[in-house]
Order: sequence, then structure tokens, then C-alpha cells
Amino acid sequence: MQKLYFEPAWDRAIAPADRKKMMNHFQQQTKQLQGGVHFSFLWNARNYKGEQLITVLIHNFDEVNFRLQNTTIAYYEQGNQLANATFSLPCEIARNTSMPWTFIFSKTIETTSCPEYTIWN
Repeated sequence: MQKLYFEPAWDRAIAPADRKKMMNHFQQQTKQLQGGVHFSFLWNARNYKGEQLITVLIHNFDEVNFRLQNTTIAYYEQGNQLANATFSLPCEIARNTSMPWTFIFSKTIETTSCPEYTIWN
């Protein structure tokens, strides 16, 4: 059975309203998705540097832990690719677990590599 996990720093800092949105999204998505790893868009923002902050739920439906290491991820909005960058997570996502994460897409980390995962908005 899929479970929702908040990395300790997230667990301490997340606003109650955002936690509720994530939990609702998790409940909806786990009914629709199965097998493999999926990135489920939650929301986006821009910081003072003009970087795009894309918050997702990463769903690991596999029976093994998932590690994101030097992995290219593309971000699409309305069918257009807006960003493509390489990321690593500081932790593994346990099997049958979903976890929120924010990817910061910056011009300084853009790549032309083919994405292994895609985030759709």
C-alpha cells in the first residue's frame, strides 16, 4: 500500500494548508497511478532570482527504493517545455512511498540532455 512521507525538514516547515493539499492530491493520484515512478505536479512559483520552483509529489510505486542521482527532468506547461535540468535528491524514496519535493529550475543548471522524467502542468 502506498504511503505519503514528508522528509523531516518538510515535515517541520510545511504550512497546514499545503499539507492538506498534498494529502488530498496523494489520495487522488494513488487511485489513478500504479507501477514505476511518477512525478505529479502540485504547484509552481518563482523566487527573487527568477528561478522556477516546481513542487511535485514523487510517487515510487516500485518494490525497491528509488534514488534520483544526476537525473534530467523536463518541466512542461500547456504542452511547451519551459525547463530541462539535472537533479539529485539527498535521500532515497522508499518503495511504495510518495514524497513531496520542490525542484528549482535555474538557467545555470539547464541542460540539453534527454529527460528521464517529465513534469506536466
